[in-house]
Amino acid sequence: MNGTDITAPDAMAIGSRLAGARVASAQPARSGGNNRVFRLEMADGPPLALKHYPSDGRDRLGQEYDALSFLARHGITSTPRPVAKDADAFCALYQWFDGEAAVLRPQGDDADQLADFLIELQKLREAEDAQNLRNASASIFSPEAAIAQYEQRLDALRRASDDHPDLRAFMEGSLVPSTVVAIRQLRRRYAELGRNPAADLAPTHRALSPSDFGLHNALRAEDGRLRFIDFEYFGWDDPVKLMSDTAIHPGSDLPEASANRLIERLSRAFEASDDAFAIRRDVLYPVFKGIWCLIVLNAYLPDSRSRRAMAAQGGDVRIRLAGQLDKARRLHQTIRPTDLPK
Repeated sequence: MNGTDITAPDAMAIGSRLAGARVASAQPARSGGNNRVFRLEMADGPPLALKHYPSDGRDRLGQEYDALSFLARHGITSTPRPVAKDADAFCALYQWFDGEAAVLRPQGDDADQLADFLIELQKLREAEDAQNLRNASASIFSPEAAIAQYEQRLDALRRASDDHPDLRAFMEGSLVPSTVVAIRQLRRRYAELGRNPAADLAPTHRALSPSDFGLHNALRAEDGRLRFIDFEYFGWDDPVKLMSDTAIHPGSDLPEASANRLIERLSRAFEASDDAFAIRRDVLYPVFKGIWCLIVLNAYLPDSRSRRAMAAQGGDVRIRLAGQLDKARRLHQTIRPTDLPK
């Protein structure tokens, strides 16, 4: 077996071996650009989830399995409990969660449920085994690191935009000018305060972050409570990035009031132990919005996972790309002057 394909019979065989019990059937539960999940009906006992990971150079299996093992050891029950793994087969076995994709029917208390989980998660920062956790995927620990991440993404899309004049017009006419203003004012604010924007955030002020977190990676149980899945990017990060990514993520599509509620609650929690949190939040939030516009446009990169996923889904890729460009435009329109630091 390779790291890209898995069939239902494969899932049954691997699941039986990992569980030490017979799997009666395997049904694909959901598919995505990063993994494939099977619901395993056990001959005896509750169903389990078998997750198959891509072989793409990143240890997605190890990062997620370690993260969920850490959370389970510390009594977190809203995330799946790991059962067993087989790195050679690119597979891991987890507790199965029933529930509807939360993003299909958002509820009024979603922002509070997201905030509750993230705030509860920070109580584990001082746990002895927390120090063994990796950094989150695409983590940043200084404002200059965020700027560098923006510039790297921009450079890649600029190269790809030669064949896409609409993409280039949006980037050069709208996105780049507004982000240049945000970056200039970030550096000016740090200079006024005598702070070094290249200095790394102290470990005591870092956050435990799922990194890719929101309604798009949550299931809603019958009682309305959210359960959270997909922790392939989990690790240490700047809490401002955690807050920004969760509030902005297009997959969650949080209404403005809900996003503001999330920001308010997380800000209060992090400001209590980090007197510079509000400074970083105010100058970095518009930069992260710029980064997210570029992430939405990743499908324009010829070798990107999102481009390959589009091709696999069939249809006219050009139409799908135009849809991503429209999504980036709408996200960019939410970067109002009030988002920019004074």
